[in-house]
Amino acid sequence: MRISRLDFYIFRLTLVGILAAAGGVCLSIILVDIIEQLRNVSGQPHATTMTALRFTLMRTPGILELALPFAVLAGSIVTFMRLARSSEIVAMKASGVSTWRFLSPVAALAALIGLFAIFILGPMASRLNLAYENQLAALTAVATTKTGSGDRTLMWIKDRGESQQFTISAEAGQNGNYSGVTLLAFSNTDSRFLGRFDAQTARRTESAWILTNGTRSMVGSPSVPFTSLRFPIVKERVEDTQKNKDATARAMPIWDLPAAAWAAEAAGGSPQRYWLQFHRKLAMPIALLSMAMIAAVLSLSGERFGQRAIMAAAAIVAGLVVFFVNDISGALATAGYAPSWIAAWCPPLAALFVALATVSYREDG
Repeated sequence: MRISRLDFYIFRLTLVGILAAAGGVCLSIILVDIIEQLRNVSGQPHATTMTALRFTLMRTPGILELALPFAVLAGSIVTFMRLARSSEIVAMKASGVSTWRFLSPVAALAALIGLFAIFILGPMASRLNLAYENQLAALTAVATTKTGSGDRTLMWIKDRGESQQFTISAEAGQNGNYSGVTLLAFSNTDSRFLGRFDAQTARRTESAWILTNGTRSMVGSPSVPFTSLRFPIVKERVEDTQKNKDATARAMPIWDLPAAAWAAEAAGGSPQRYWLQFHRKLAMPIALLSMAMIAAVLSLSGERFGQRAIMAAAAIVAGLVVFFVNDISGALATAGYAPSWIAAWCPPLAALFVALATVSYREDG
């Protein structure tokens, strides 16, 4: 067997193991998250089980991005346990193949998956998460109720403009047309009530509410009739006090994070969480490589199954320790006690160096 075929064989085995582990993670996410999505859409008009399933699938890439290190760890463990159980590692060593030689395809695969996570999975997860938030907000912003007068159905809709937020009640209509409309306007800055607008009919477009034939009642002024009024609304996701939270920073693609950090700093906020996520995304190949090398310790374990099981458990525990240390260092960076680049790079690099040192000690003594 030529070395190139050996490389491809180990590469293929590891890839299959990682895909199987990632598939298990995705299935677990779908089974758990769909319950939450069913709770979110319950009672909403035009919402079905397929709506909840669609929302779950839109959230899955983002959660998979977070769980990718564990998928690489589990997939690598499965690969090395399979090679050890079939005595292929012993055969490779007996034929003169160094441990470093048959670990190189695993390292290359982990680095490639890390690059895939940075440039493909991350941006895709960001777009789908943004679409999920917009669709969920649009769905839950509308509530319907029955009235006693003629058993009419009223709709309650929330929208937002550049400087105002609106609460609209209207009789249920079709294609964005409503009747019996009452629009209440509030200030975006302090939620102060600004005015009430009653209209016979109204139409909602993607950019504005258009009210026709009604009366306008402003604070401190008498009611006056109007023929037509237009209230612009924003279509994009509103970035308010939530934008400085870690969940929003994690959901952003890597090339948007520096601009968000500079904008937060210019606005007087803390840019640390944005720089932390920027460096964490850059360090993703190192993090995955460290997980693969932790699993590689299994390849140098004893021949008995009990020893391999203990090493597998130790690799899982080591992966959990790296995760918690990474989480703690991130909290320290967010609080301003450590530079964000140190908090992002040190845990995966330390784990990688420890794993390489362990392999080197077992291989070379």
